[in-house]
Amino acid sequence: MRLLSIRTAVLVVLTILFLLGVGVFFVRYVQQGHLWAHHPTNRHYFTGGKIKTLGTVYDRAGRVLLQMTEDGLKYNENKTIRTALMHAVGDEDGNVATSALVAFRERLTGWNRISGAYRFGSGQRNEQELILTLDADLCAKAYQELNGRKGAVGVYNYRTGEILCMVSSPSFDPQAPPADLDPEKYEGVFLNRFFSAAYTPGSIFKLVTAAAALEQLEEIATAEYLCQGRMEIGGEKVTCMTAHGKVTLKEALAYSCNIAFAHIALELGAERLQEYANQVGFNAALVVDDIKTAQGKFDVTKAGGADLAWAGIGQYTNTANPLNFMAFMGAIANKGVRVTPTILKNKGPLSILGGREKKQILAPETAAELAAMMRNNTLTSYGEENFKGLELAAKSGTAEVGGGKRPHAWFAGFLAREDYPLAFVVIIENGGVGSRTAAKVAANVLQYAVN
Repeated sequence: MRLLSIRTAVLVVLTILFLLGVGVFFVRYVQQGHLWAHHPTNRHYFTGGKIKTLGTVYDRAGRVLLQMTEDGLKYNENKTIRTALMHAVGDEDGNVATSALVAFRERLTGWNRISGAYRFGSGQRNEQELILTLDADLCAKAYQELNGRKGAVGVYNYRTGEILCMVSSPSFDPQAPPADLDPEKYEGVFLNRFFSAAYTPGSIFKLVTAAAALEQLEEIATAEYLCQGRMEIGGEKVTCMTAHGKVTLKEALAYSCNIAFAHIALELGAERLQEYANQVGFNAALVVDDIKTAQGKFDVTKAGGADLAWAGIGQYTNTANPLNFMAFMGAIANKGVRVTPTILKNKGPLSILGGREKKQILAPETAAELAAMMRNNTLTSYGEENFKGLELAAKSGTAEVGGGKRPHAWFAGFLAREDYPLAFVVIIENGGVGSRTAAKVAANVLQYAVN
């Protein structure tokens, strides 16, 4: 009897081990089969570590951005387009994690998750096509406007979600990559700053604080705040570039008054400010056609006094992701509804992901008031003459980063035109004053987009 019990126990253990083995097999070879199939040692996809088998990538107008030839990868014939779209299309070694060559390689290679088979067209060549929502010429224009400066430019249709422009700098010509990627010139060259970076937002964050104030502070419509250029909170200073005198919320946003927004942040308190930051997209990643963006950060759970005031201004430990913030701009323009951006024109099996997901992140009335104030910013502070015909609604940011470095320059907003429902964002690392440097880039890119 005892021997039978031992044998039974052994059989049970062996059965458990067998089932565990089957589970490991399922996970590694079935669920993760596409990862194995696209491993650099797979000679069907790579030769000598180089990508060799894929389809063709087009922009929204049908221009070839990348195709496979007998001699390897062949990019667009225009060098500026190749360089501007390197982060969108990818390099031969697959170094850009968010590029089409990496993020959508299953589509390009014809890999089938269900059957695990490659789909081939005529002969031995894969004929999978990938059409991006990007406008190659608009991206080239944005890259030229950055003029070698590190940063990113994004433009998207806030109703359809289609990203028309996505540029990250620095970049290089993937058809003729430099032999030596100089660390100073090419720092972070394989990072798509639009998707994967997060920066101190500076004054563009005041739109979040303003949204909270409009909904939570009963007297905000008539309230006035005295700005004398500086204030002390618990022995710590909060400063402003100019002594603005008495200002309303609308005026404070137009003049980007730190003192007024410090007062507003303190009135709101940490809990309510945290709630609205979370609500509009901070502390969360957006998923764009299965690509996750970097998360912006806003955490005032332990902040008070001057720290809370600076957080409401857009400093403290705040960070913002460019794409996520662009989507927030789109929501303001779109009656509070954020449409998740998309970069794929022909989605195929990815049709359920991105581009059509809609979320009400602001009340329509709040969005309308913010939109009107942002339009007033252009008329009052940025100059309508600098954005002729665009009907621009925007907010600039000059984000202090410390270390003796120049501030990051931001400019974000949308066009208040029915025929061009476009939201945008520009970030220039250490670019100085946002209303000057980043605003000029935005003006030229947007003029190109509508003309």
